[in-house]
Amino acid sequence: MATQRRAENALDQYHKRGGTRTLAFCVSQRHADFMARFFQENGVRSAAVHSGGTSAPRAVSLERLQRGKLDAIFAVDVFNEGVDLPELDTVMMLRPTESPVLWMQQFGRGLRLSNPGKVLTVIDYIGNHRVFLLKPRTLFRLGPGRDELLFTLKHLREGKADLPPGCEVTYELEAIDILRKLVERHGPANRIVRYYEEFKELHGDRPTVAEAFHDGYAPRSVRREHGSWWRFVDKMGDLSAAQRRAFDQARRFLEQLEVTPMVKSYKMLVLRSMLDADRFPGEITIDELMAGFERNASGSAALRADVGEVLDDPAALRRLIETNPIAAWVGGRGTGGTPFFRYEDGVLKTTFNLPDDARQSLRQLVDEIVEWRLAEYLQRSGTAASVETRFVCKVSHSGGRPIVFLPDRTSVVGLPSGWTEIVVENGRYEANFVKVAVNVVRRKGSKTNELPQILRRWFGPEAGHPGTDRHVVFDLHNDLFEMHPLENDAEEKP
Repeated sequence: MATQRRAENALDQYHKRGGTRTLAFCVSQRHADFMARFFQENGVRSAAVHSGGTSAPRAVSLERLQRGKLDAIFAVDVFNEGVDLPELDTVMMLRPTESPVLWMQQFGRGLRLSNPGKVLTVIDYIGNHRVFLLKPRTLFRLGPGRDELLFTLKHLREGKADLPPGCEVTYELEAIDILRKLVERHGPANRIVRYYEEFKELHGDRPTVAEAFHDGYAPRSVRREHGSWWRFVDKMGDLSAAQRRAFDQARRFLEQLEVTPMVKSYKMLVLRSMLDADRFPGEITIDELMAGFERNASGSAALRADVGEVLDDPAALRRLIETNPIAAWVGGRGTGGTPFFRYEDGVLKTTFNLPDDARQSLRQLVDEIVEWRLAEYLQRSGTAASVETRFVCKVSHSGGRPIVFLPDRTSVVGLPSGWTEIVVENGRYEANFVKVAVNVVRRKGSKTNELPQILRRWFGPEAGHPGTDRHVVFDLHNDLFEMHPLENDAEEKP
């Protein structure tokens, strides 16, 4: 970072866009010293502030900056938070930042008001690596998917970005093109890798296999490219030592669990019941298994519908469990002929066991796969389509008007497409469900788009503006979707 070419560019941007009091974030003490010296040599009163021996005094430098005796401070990790600089009018990001939290902390140093007319300018740099997508995603509060970011970049390029009053975001056209190419760059082998890394950067933890599935990234493609989900997670460096030992010792079972056929949900309900009772790996009596099976199936309308009326008949439920999932597991059906269980005298037992230090880790690995297999089964079978009749959408903006962004179509079965009749506030409307959004809601026979007025009525004049986080819900009643505001955003979000 401490090169003549970069320093000259930063100085040029400072002269073009900077104000009178600048805080610049650098990558290292050497970088901060270099930049302060370069700016001083070019007539800008500057100081480097950091924890090293070559640092200028921190308190004195801040005071001089606020009094206008200093033009710029080049800092390293000392002003990220907890510093009140109301007179600051320019922030320069001269370091790569992979943390959205850190980036926003640095950004926020200039957001204290000194007077109602204060203007803050933030000068930032993008790069040609996928990590730089974090910045527009953080700035515009976007998720890890590609469609919403492409939509935002398109409007930035067209000058149609809808921002809060007094705010302007300017990306040079070349920068927008670089960001767009980073979004669109994908192939069958690296698409899931890019999603995984972006999810981890945004959330601080890796996605579960079910989260990847709901975000539209098929775990079966991971199997084709990487062998199995857990091999992939291990390649990404996210299996703990205990989980790796568990995976190595139960590899065949875990990999068969990812692909075992599911005509019904029963095999996964058996595993879920054993996990809940802390009997996996190990053994469980048929009575305990029936109780867990009934409890898990009854906890979901979709699973209850899949099992049917036998849930209310203990004798019928026992016959179903013994002749269907237990027989399949014991007979090695759908597991390559390998029987991972045996059933004797009313007790179901695993044919393998693990030491105590690996047992808990195996439970975690199995639990994650079971959650995904149940979600995948319900979506594929159509059970979810007949029962899962609710989806939540984020309110965003397009050309200055609020619109509604849809969830990923691969994660919601039966998501409408095209013109669809809906109910809003007890009135009949028709809504246009395009690929990624609902962009028009109008009364039948009318050409007037009432969606902006509806959303502003619910959420106020800033509905959909960057910095807002509002959602609407579509609920299916009597074969019609009803659109209404999400009452408690903290309770449920997409």
